[in-house]
Amino acid sequence: MNRISADKPAPLYHQVYRLLKTDILNGTLHFGEKLPSEESLTAEFSVSRITVQRALNELASEGLVDRARGKGTKVIYKFTPKPVQAPLLGVLEEIDSIASESTATILGCRMHNPPHSIGAEFGLKADDKLLHLIRTRTRAGEVFGYFESWTAGVDVPEDINIFVHSSRHLYYRKCGVEFNTIRQTLSATAADETVADLLEIEAGSPLIHLTRSSYMDKDGGSVLVDRLKALYNPTLFQYQMELKVD
Repeated sequence: MNRISADKPAPLYHQVYRLLKTDILNGTLHFGEKLPSEESLTAEFSVSRITVQRALNELASEGLVDRARGKGTKVIYKFTPKPVQAPLLGVLEEIDSIASESTATILGCRMHNPPHSIGAEFGLKADDKLLHLIRTRTRAGEVFGYFESWTAGVDVPEDINIFVHSSRHLYYRKCGVEFNTIRQTLSATAADETVADLLEIEAGSPLIHLTRSSYMDKDGGSVLVDRLKALYNPTLFQYQMELKVD
């Protein structure tokens, strides 16, 4: 989505620079990844090629990207998030609490081939399918979150309405899927038009972006069985953790 505007006080090149820099610093554009071509960025942001070149040169001057004639622009900044250790039980209780205190609207629930990048995370073969579940959640009459998940080892339930008032994990446990490790990443993002419509906010509004990868023991190792993307309206949702010194 184009978030560049000549009506903003910042110069166009600086707006492009800031958007790309944010994606590099939060790991959306990862180390070694090649940025889209200048022509593609020009079309994406609806700006001149000179504007794109100036933005890329700014990133290069800060050591975030490397620019080579004929080879394009590559990210050389290495994003290395440091995980915070937290008890798994507390995380699962928090998930169940959110589900019990809100109501879900099911937008999609089917067995489906995931995008290549997600299939690679699960180590899937070409024809393997995952349970693809898309929902929004409402509390006190207001839609506060959008949730999209991919899950291995389970099928579509006979009644998908079990996800309306309860956590997905209750169903997964009945199917024999028990998590032993959960990894979460929190970042900020902007709402695209589709999510903005669902959350009843303006496109481009800030959102809390949570990515949760859940693993279980299998064949002597830990394998990915669930990947969740959650987008929260920060005016209606707070994510809290209580950390104690041992």
